[in-house]
Amino acid sequence: MKKLSKRQIYRFCMADIAKGLFNGLIGNYLIYFFQPTVKSGIPNLLPENKLLGYITVMSVITALSKIVDAVTDPLVANLSDKSTNPEGRRMPFMKKAGLPYALSVFLIFMAPFHPGSILNALWVALFFILYYVAYTFYFIPRNALVPEVIPDAADRVSFYGISAALFMGSSAFMYAATLFVNLLKSVGFAPIWAGRTVFGVFTLIGGLCVMLTATAFREKDYVTGTKVPKDSMLSNIKNVFKNRNFCLFTLGDLFSYVSLIFFETAMLYYITELIGIAEADAFYVMVSAIAVAIALFPVIIRFGKKHGKKILLIAACLIFTVIFTVIYFGDAVAAMFPGREIAVGLAVGVAVAFPFAAINVLPSSVASDIIQKDSIENGVNREGIFAATKTLIEKMAAAAAAAIVSTVLAIGAPAGASVGLVGIKLTGVIAGAFSLLSVVFFCLYNERSVTAFLNAHRKEGEHHEP
Repeated sequence: MKKLSKRQIYRFCMADIAKGLFNGLIGNYLIYFFQPTVKSGIPNLLPENKLLGYITVMSVITALSKIVDAVTDPLVANLSDKSTNPEGRRMPFMKKAGLPYALSVFLIFMAPFHPGSILNALWVALFFILYYVAYTFYFIPRNALVPEVIPDAADRVSFYGISAALFMGSSAFMYAATLFVNLLKSVGFAPIWAGRTVFGVFTLIGGLCVMLTATAFREKDYVTGTKVPKDSMLSNIKNVFKNRNFCLFTLGDLFSYVSLIFFETAMLYYITELIGIAEADAFYVMVSAIAVAIALFPVIIRFGKKHGKKILLIAACLIFTVIFTVIYFGDAVAAMFPGREIAVGLAVGVAVAFPFAAINVLPSSVASDIIQKDSIENGVNREGIFAATKTLIEKMAAAAAAAIVSTVLAIGAPAGASVGLVGIKLTGVIAGAFSLLSVVFFCLYNERSVTAFLNAHRKEGEHHEP
């Protein structure tokens, strides 16, 4: 079997730049843009009415979009696994979904109607749904392709290290949006158009990256001997849930992912409202976390190859649990260091670096190991349905988490505002609880049996090579 060159691997990872930009845009700025503080200068584009007195319009839109997104996962995975396209099972999907993925994320922020209009809510909901559907059509096939074109478990750890570095590096550029937005505001742009202009530039960059990945190599040159599953989609999903290690690890990954959603969504509020750092300076805190995390990647990759990934994930989630809990007292801690808010923020950035690194590098590598073991044992290539089942569970939980975090942020909000100090603090407490749950399930995952099986299979393959 041919191996991908380093150049092809790097190009195959380019989509993670787009993913980092777009996830950062959605995770860090969506609620900040549509539930703006008074200081931001952005008008309230969405209706301010709250269902049952608590649930915001943005909560409903986010939850609905992610539920639709989650439902499409197994459908796309089944189409991809059973595809007989002469160009391959995965890359044709990626080529068609790349540009809609990039364009839809930009259009979310372009709601054209007057502030408070229900039509703006419908516009945001439409393009938010399209964004997630395009994401599914692109990344479910792309993620399924990884264990097929990179069959060696050790090589996959390195691949996911590169992938995570590009993802987190692009996330850092997304954090820089506040700097560029403020620069445009200083030369006369209205706050809303300053944001839209910056988001448009990042969208253009992301669109180029997803197309470079979708054309990185000819799939059929590197994937041979594939056994297409003949069972129905529901039967394949049932077979996935019979894999105990997959279920346990996916639950652990799920809870750590939910806690990360809380943190990423509320991080800008932690920095500006709790610690008291100016919005223009928030970039430095965010970049400190990203820079230190990327610097830790080589250490994590080496340690993971030699001693296993499970212990690193458990340590990362325990550290996150402590950090999330401390967030509740963030304003009190900052008050202890008057005039040194930036220093406090940078300390927070350094503290979250290791968890950021471990949680971004290792889970995909672990999941690929489990999927590869299943393919070898059962003689059927169900990479797509495994990837889809994992993301389906995560996205259903993310839909609930997104609705919860938006609603929690609104707790204690003063008149005319959509975010309250009490709500900001509570997001940290809730995230800490989810992070602690992830530790429980990571402990139950039997990494040793999976690693031993793959090592034995690799040695057997080497023994039979001419």
